[in-house]
Amino acid sequence: MKRHLLLFFAMLMATLSLSAATKTWSFEWNKWPKDAGAQGFYNFGSSYVEKSFYEAELNGVTWNIKSDGTMKYAYTPSLGQTIGTATSVSDYTKLWTSGIAGKIKAVRVKAQTQSKSTNTADLSVKVNGVEYKCGDKTTAELTSSLADNEFKATDDGQEGKIVIAIKPTGTSRGTLHIKKIEVDYEEIESSVPAPLFSLASGSYDEAQSVALNVEGAEAGTYAVFYTTDGSNPRVEGGTRKEYTKPISVEYTQQVKAVTKVGNEYSAVTEANYVIRRSPNLSFNKTAIELTSGDDGFADLINPFKVSPITYKSSAWNVCSVDKYGALSSSYVTSTQTVTISAVFAGNDEFKPQTVTMTVTVKAKAPLATPVLTPEGGTFNAPVTVTAKSDDANTVTLWYSTTATSLDEFEDADPTAVNPIVTVVEGNTATINIKKSCTLYVKAMGYNTVSPTVTAQYVIDEPLKAAFSTDRSAKTLMSQNFDTKAIDGWTAENGWSLKNCSFSTIDDNDKMSAFCGYESVDGISKTAALTSPEFSVAANSKAEFYAYFSGVQLVWGSWKVNIINTETGASEQVFDAFAWAQNNAYTGPTWNKFSFPLDSYVGKKVKVQIMQQFGGEDLAVDGFAVVQNDPTAAEPINIFEGESIAFHDLSAGAPESVQWTFPGGDITASAETDPVVTYTKAGTYDVTLTVKRGEESNTLKREAFVIVSKKAPTALIGLPEEGYQSPFVGTFVPLNVPVTFRDLSKDMPTAWEWQFQNADKETSNEQNPTVTFVKAGTVSVGLKASNEAGSSVDQLNYAIQAGGAQYVWNIATEENNDLKKIGLSFYGNYAGSNWLALDKFAEKYKAPLADATVDEVAVYFASTTTVSPDADITLTVNSVTEKGEPGEVLATASMKASELKYDAENVLATNFKLNKKVELKKGQEFFVVIGPFPNNTLEESPYTSDDIAILCYRRAEGGLASTWHYAEDQDESTGQGLGTYQWFQNTDDPTSMAVAPIINYGVGTSGIDTIGADKSSANAPVAIYTIDGMKVEKPAKGGIYIMRLADGSCRKVMMR
Repeated sequence: MKRHLLLFFAMLMATLSLSAATKTWSFEWNKWPKDAGAQGFYNFGSSYVEKSFYEAELNGVTWNIKSDGTMKYAYTPSLGQTIGTATSVSDYTKLWTSGIAGKIKAVRVKAQTQSKSTNTADLSVKVNGVEYKCGDKTTAELTSSLADNEFKATDDGQEGKIVIAIKPTGTSRGTLHIKKIEVDYEEIESSVPAPLFSLASGSYDEAQSVALNVEGAEAGTYAVFYTTDGSNPRVEGGTRKEYTKPISVEYTQQVKAVTKVGNEYSAVTEANYVIRRSPNLSFNKTAIELTSGDDGFADLINPFKVSPITYKSSAWNVCSVDKYGALSSSYVTSTQTVTISAVFAGNDEFKPQTVTMTVTVKAKAPLATPVLTPEGGTFNAPVTVTAKSDDANTVTLWYSTTATSLDEFEDADPTAVNPIVTVVEGNTATINIKKSCTLYVKAMGYNTVSPTVTAQYVIDEPLKAAFSTDRSAKTLMSQNFDTKAIDGWTAENGWSLKNCSFSTIDDNDKMSAFCGYESVDGISKTAALTSPEFSVAANSKAEFYAYFSGVQLVWGSWKVNIINTETGASEQVFDAFAWAQNNAYTGPTWNKFSFPLDSYVGKKVKVQIMQQFGGEDLAVDGFAVVQNDPTAAEPINIFEGESIAFHDLSAGAPESVQWTFPGGDITASAETDPVVTYTKAGTYDVTLTVKRGEESNTLKREAFVIVSKKAPTALIGLPEEGYQSPFVGTFVPLNVPVTFRDLSKDMPTAWEWQFQNADKETSNEQNPTVTFVKAGTVSVGLKASNEAGSSVDQLNYAIQAGGAQYVWNIATEENNDLKKIGLSFYGNYAGSNWLALDKFAEKYKAPLADATVDEVAVYFASTTTVSPDADITLTVNSVTEKGEPGEVLATASMKASELKYDAENVLATNFKLNKKVELKKGQEFFVVIGPFPNNTLEESPYTSDDIAILCYRRAEGGLASTWHYAEDQDESTGQGLGTYQWFQNTDDPTSMAVAPIINYGVGTSGIDTIGADKSSANAPVAIYTIDGMKVEKPAKGGIYIMRLADGSCRKVMMR
């Protein structure tokens, strides 16, 4: 009876109309890399293998691909699935799947050919062998423009294998690209009960047996069909099988099944089984030997290419292993054994496994003992000892004359702050022994060492005081211009002798060589003063004093030339205008100049001082050619505030030294090499007394140091509490006291300051505090004076009080040295990188008053990107108790393709914040930017993301305002842990060119942006830096003060 009812039920189903639901399966190639969820066909580079076809899972459905002419496949977010390369092109490609159950109503393919008009191809779609149509055609033409192509069924739709085919047809061939595939299908809701699985989907470590049954159905009234490759079991033929017995699932697979009653099928039911297998890891060799210092390799056999593999060493200090299995043995003195482990943690497909191997590290044979000549003894003077190793494996010799024992010598570190051991490259060392000692010497090779040789040396030398200085020299030639004629010198018309007060330096001086700024004959443009010919000795230099002003040198600068009298060639070694600009010099005062003659040793030369009329008066005196000579005892001439380094050269191994320095900043010293600064004009003695036991010896040089007065060079220091800016020297708020600093050189004793828009117009304090009470961009001036004279410094439009301005941590003098910081193969600092540096932050000091920030300018050194749609995020952050970036106060984002860069100009990329940041007085803050994309094209031209912010790098100990957010590393493997920490970049002190706009609420920046001024009626007549220095060639992107023909001034940015 039951059987008759089931047959009736099947017949009834055939007569009923079945309801259907239309669904869409889709996949788009828009991610990269695989770790971020990217899927696609990839057979390229080190992953390349040759197969008849390739398989990949795309959004839960298994697809296959096969091409005639190429086996190379790759995918990127921008181009999608790429088929072939420029040199390996497809003649025919097809993609297919049987994994979508239901009647296929339409297939849409978004695709293109390589970007050439001659590259075309025909696209077609078949389902279950039946052609679908695009419009009224069975093919659609692909061109170099990305386009959607929809293929529809000509009937009610087919169920079965979907085949997408591409046939190139153009006169040239190139790569093919598929960006997106969509499939509309109708899933029939059937009343036929679907099979049930006896085992639920899941992950298992052993093979499983799976039974299928249909509840409520009598045997013989139905059939069950299944597939294990993800294909549709409703499709006849193919890989489906009829169920007759439990299915053995021995590896990871997807089982799909349907019930068939009569001609009707149930819905497809499926189960996914992950059968974790052993990865079958093993080492090619389970034990190897290395000699100390040698490298090796832990050759892991990984048949299924499981990853990641973590390598570990039981004794890293004996033999280390990197993440690739490379072995590096260390220096050992005895044989040691290390266990190397390769660890796989397991995944959905494979079980965890750890395999081990042993590495035996053997010590190298010791080097031969070095030989000393002489081998110790007693000597009545310092002795030179030669240490030599005849062992060919010797790399360096190590020795010490101060070690107190053999153990101390053996344990000595040559990299210590005050090392007791000296390292000499090669197999021979020359050792000068000046006092009694024990000499220790050993030879060092690559991970091997010799026995240490020791010898006693007794130096019995008479005690005698002697010293030199860093300025010790003997005079080879001199000219003080004190006779009635300029003896031996050639002086062109305009030069004469005149009393120019050089007696402030040389008490016996009477006259100086002088040349006025005006031409005597009204015709000549220059007048030369030329020395007699002389032969240049080794370690010699020419020096002289010059008295001049720097104000008008732009109209006529005097210069110094060296003339080779043998060839007639002339080399300019000094330009007074350039020197005055670089040193912010105004004068007038006496200055000493020195020119090394190293490139002229053994040649005959003349020194020529060339006055160019139209500039400034010039006086010259105290000319000399001197030779460095540590033994020279000639008096030393310096200016107030200069220093002299003294060096003890005493013989007889003194046990103590005692210096006296009348007139110095230190009047006595027991150091062997003291440095003394003289701050007051005068003539001073120097005395050195040395002692050894009860013996003593004294050397006194009378009138050895002659200190002269010098007029100061005024130099303004802007308030440090203000913000630095790309466009002004300092930026401060109104009604807040700020302090200007006197940075003048050469010891001024009086100061005259001038201010604008401040609570005081003048001040005679050295470091005055002022309050700006009116908004605007203003100038400041300083006249610094002492008994020898005075000079003036003026910074035009260098201070902005109130209003809004871009601020950063880069000083005015640093602006012209902003650079991209490359990290070799690892990308850039402050940009795209492969060192797991996720973000970068710039820390800013607190505003002096309440302020706001709503925009940040970032100056990029490079904006090349293969990820144009990547988001570049910038945030303004608070500062935590640890001093690192904290809470996000506001954010902004731009696409990588929107960043600005120009090789000829410094361009700002302006990030508009999503809200205004309210900063309280005294509140520090950060600007954080990143992460930056770091992708690489997997096809020609193989370019990578190369985004970088301009930075300024400083020497060790300099301002380090930049921080980076770095991934934590496993100490044993060096692999990333996925967690991050902030670090201040103190190892390489850096500031990024990132400039938030601080708004104090009153005024404007007053900056014009200009190109070439085309108004001849009011053309620029002079251009100055914001520090007031006149320039001839302003740099593009720089901020300058421009003086126009009508006498007015404008602050401009040059383009």
